[in-house]
Amino acid sequence: MKKIFRRVIILTLIFVAAVAAVFFVTRKKEEEAVYTVMGEATLPLVSMEFEGSPVNTLHGYVQEMDIPSMRDTITPVPESRRLPFSIQAYGSEIRSVDYEVRSLDGDNLIESRSCGNLLTEGETVRGELSLQDLLARGTEYVLVLKVRTDGEEQIRYYTRLRYYDDTHIGEQIAFAKNFREQAFTKNITEELTVQLESNNETDNSNLGYANIKSSYNHVAWGALKPEVSGEISMDIKEMNEMVGSVQFLYTVTAPNETGHPESYQVREFFCVRFVDGRLWLIAYERTMDQIFEASEETVKEGVIDLGILSPANAETEFKQAGDYMVFAAGGELWSYHKTENKMTRLFSFREGTADEARSLYDQHEFRVVDVKENGDVFFAVCGYMNRGGHEGECGLSFYHYASEDRALTEVFYIPSDRPYQVIREELATLLYGGENQLLYLMFGNGIYAIDFSGEECVELASGLREHSFAVDTEFGAAAWQEEADIYGGKTIQVHYMDDGKNFEVHAGEGEVIRPLGFIDGDFIYGKTRESDIERRLTVTYPMYALEIVGKDEQIQTTYERTGLYIRDIQVEDGKVQIELQRRDGDGAWVSAESDALIQNQTAGETEQVLERDFSELKKTTCRLRTGTSGKKEKAFRVESPRLSAGNELRILGLTRSPSEKQQYYAYASGRLEGIFGSPAEAVRAVYDQMGVVVGSDQNYVWTRANRKTEAMAETGEKETAVSAEGRLSACLSMMLKKAGDPADGAEGLSAGKSAYEILDEAPLGRAVDLEGCILNQMLYYVNRGCPVLALTKGTQAELIVGYDIYKNLIIYDPLSGENRLMSEEDAEAYFGAYGYPFISWVP
Repeated sequence: MKKIFRRVIILTLIFVAAVAAVFFVTRKKEEEAVYTVMGEATLPLVSMEFEGSPVNTLHGYVQEMDIPSMRDTITPVPESRRLPFSIQAYGSEIRSVDYEVRSLDGDNLIESRSCGNLLTEGETVRGELSLQDLLARGTEYVLVLKVRTDGEEQIRYYTRLRYYDDTHIGEQIAFAKNFREQAFTKNITEELTVQLESNNETDNSNLGYANIKSSYNHVAWGALKPEVSGEISMDIKEMNEMVGSVQFLYTVTAPNETGHPESYQVREFFCVRFVDGRLWLIAYERTMDQIFEASEETVKEGVIDLGILSPANAETEFKQAGDYMVFAAGGELWSYHKTENKMTRLFSFREGTADEARSLYDQHEFRVVDVKENGDVFFAVCGYMNRGGHEGECGLSFYHYASEDRALTEVFYIPSDRPYQVIREELATLLYGGENQLLYLMFGNGIYAIDFSGEECVELASGLREHSFAVDTEFGAAAWQEEADIYGGKTIQVHYMDDGKNFEVHAGEGEVIRPLGFIDGDFIYGKTRESDIERRLTVTYPMYALEIVGKDEQIQTTYERTGLYIRDIQVEDGKVQIELQRRDGDGAWVSAESDALIQNQTAGETEQVLERDFSELKKTTCRLRTGTSGKKEKAFRVESPRLSAGNELRILGLTRSPSEKQQYYAYASGRLEGIFGSPAEAVRAVYDQMGVVVGSDQNYVWTRANRKTEAMAETGEKETAVSAEGRLSACLSMMLKKAGDPADGAEGLSAGKSAYEILDEAPLGRAVDLEGCILNQMLYYVNRGCPVLALTKGTQAELIVGYDIYKNLIIYDPLSGENRLMSEEDAEAYFGAYGYPFISWVP
């Protein structure tokens, strides 16, 4: 604790000195400063080919990336194993192309060769990869193309590979193209209209978003009349025996109410399933975001008109101080001076309209860290760097904009070997600028504090896992337990990021504690008796009480109810929602009624800055209210900053320590939806979107859209139990043999381990904790040939080994040694009463 406090004090003192240096530099006379402009994009683009058409536009990386994280596209491999590709050189000289084929986790090199048959046609270089006969059917791999140019020694391009002879991807692509084209003509046929699942509950008021439940008219762009501008890029996202997913990226223009053409970036996703000779649309999503143009038409009468935005971009990043408002729009960062009626484009990767494929590539975001009343801005650019000094890299660039001199300075840069979507998830957990002029961020599984000058960086916490820490970015607070065991927390560090205040919370004798969250800056933690922690199917961590502690270290609230235990909490809208559990007559843990704590609301209403407007043509649009009058004394103007070139850029190499526990990546609608510590949470996050879940090694953990109508798992030799208490060990022994471990399940259980922990130590595959997954989510594993272990009534362990076409589960009871049937409807109610207590195993 004292070490952390001293580190933060040191950081604060260092920053004071660093700020003085920054102010000295920014106040130099103009003739002493050195300025430059952002370099143009130089890296080539690579496109793979499928059946004579380009697919999967690949953007290059000049750094080696973490292969399991590079899960964006998949390229079909034909029977001939010949993969044609093309390179848009953009003036670069393509000197050589090498390639590697690796396993999904990147550990195994399948083949490594050079491509010698390159043909140059103007700005396009064409080639063909001749893969060796080393790829297994139905298995995915990673292709790494390595391109050498006259400017770069090695540029890497990543895509997955899979044989496609057992898929229907060609037909699914044709289906998606036809659907998209008919929507543009506003003449969707009845055959395609029935593919939609339109209902009266769907919101059709925002053209920035459409999905499979939207109305026909909404999918056909309403009254808007868009036309495609430029090329349409198509990426294949998923491909297996039944399901194919494709995404189209393109720009459209459409006239507004006055006839002025406006531009939009469109992302359109299709998930199509092949069943009994027919194609069915099972997931669809289209987002449309207006490309912001700063002009007298969009900035007037006290508002900044952002236009049509998708839901993800509608909650735009913005901060304001004094006369200045800083906001992100259309992939650019802007600052508006209200009194001067002046707009400054703080940062943009765009290079006019000549090269949309590179300049409009949207795998980055802005985070406004601090805005000063004099117009100075501290901000971060996070993700893939389209051009400039870090072109082809992923990471975080921290900038300082000095308003008086219109000078933009890159202060420090943090490189990352993870792509933008992974970086985005980490920074969504924590990226906060403290009033003490420290930047706090989550990187990997650690929390770092960096002073705004980049002079000093301190790791405050490391090895963090789900349930071991909590963050409140609204009130600038974080808490983490010191112990690595998430079930053994004895000390929790609580840190306030605005002033660096720290204090500790300690567990009582015979107890452990866990950080749960914050409410209005007050810390919430749970208390558990060590004797109550139970290891049977999984580890049950029942908290008998929670306490809320204020920043003054005084206990504000204690919550405890006799006979009830806290499973988890959710904090929203000034309320702590408490999920409770209890023991039933058989000693099993079952769900109890929920409860809530309501925090006293003392804060006044905040000024509404982001507003919605509506028109018949564009429907819902977004705008920022500037708080100024409609009449301007000064003419509107747009400026751009000057990029400083004389400063010393600091590269901060933050450590990403390997995680001991598996993480689960949930993908849906062509993007990463979240990273989770449990597969059950990942599955629930993408279940309604027909998504997929993969592990840290990129191997599939779950997918919804590929389940057969009947299945039977192979269990091998059956084990029987002589008593009800022996059921769990019998079921576990059967699963262990399938996982390559001949051990008796009873040995591990008697040693105090849970069934999940024992199974996860088996030499083959890994255990999967499915607690909380509903029946339809759980049956994926049975469909895959993996039995599911269920535990109810305290000791009633059974194996779900199959299901039939009549919607019955086939359940093996080790006490009787026989299979029995249970209807899916009855099973849903029965297992649901126990919180869906499932675990399984995947190879």
